Amino acid sequence: MTPAQYTFLRNLVANRSPQLRSAIAKEMADTEDLGQVRGRAVHYEEADFIKAETKLRNARYSIVAPAAGRRRFEADDAASEKASAAPVTEGLVAVLADRIPGIATPEGSFLAMDWQAALALPYEVLVVCENLEPLRRFHRYGWMLPYLKRRRALVLFRGAPNWFRIDTASRLVGNDTRPTLGLFDFDPKGLAMAASLPRREALCLPEWDVLELLVTARNRHDLFGDQLAGCRAELDACNDQDISLAWTRMRRLTRGLNQEAFPESD
Repeated sequence: MTPAQYTFLRNLVANRSPQLRSAIAKEMADTEDLGQVRGRAVHYEEADFIKAETKLRNARYSIVAPAAGRRRFEADDAASEKASAAPVTEGLVAVLADRIPGIATPEGSFLAMDWQAALALPYEVLVVCENLEPLRRFHRYGWMLPYLKRRRALVLFRGAPNWFRIDTASRLVGNDTRPTLGLFDFDPKGLAMAASLPRREALCLPEWDVLELLVTARNRHDLFGDQLAGCRAELDACNDQDISLAWTRMRRLTRGLNQEAFPESD
């Protein structure tokens, strides 16, 4: 396999994404029998993550990418910078501070911080947000106020495979002890991620009469249908009241809604 394919395996093991849509994901499904192609996405189960780990071990590759030996400014030259130095966002998380004394996050922006520094902030509740754009719009989500209850909140971007990484954000969540709020897409994958969020106090969604109208109007059957097979068993077995109610409503509508379409205040 190529270095790019081994990098893909490492990312798959680290992030354990239930589905991917990249060209290399499709290539690995076709050539290495890794994941199941359904429509435009490749879906993964725990057996696929184990298979990826086995492939890495058999090739004597480390499961975790080796730490860069030098800081970015110490790279030999511009051409070798990306290969020999850690990414700029290594160890960083994207966050928004809400009502935290001494820290201001202007509307439409976010802060990039070392995850341990973010963990040390004096917030009272951690809001885990699936996508970066809704995090930037968080100030405009007036419907979030009943969930926040005037508490000091740190809003955390869940992360992406290659920047503000998922595993880094997960370290912050895993090392914290404060309650969490789940702010995810209204789709099967979003509900599944919310269901697995530790110390979750609530699944955060707009009022149902508003959300239902938006879901119907946007008509995103694809968000429901493309993710159904990979998430159905987990969601059917979930006994959590918030998740079960949202799942029942979603199945009735057979549609989903991305966070970017959630309502905003003027």
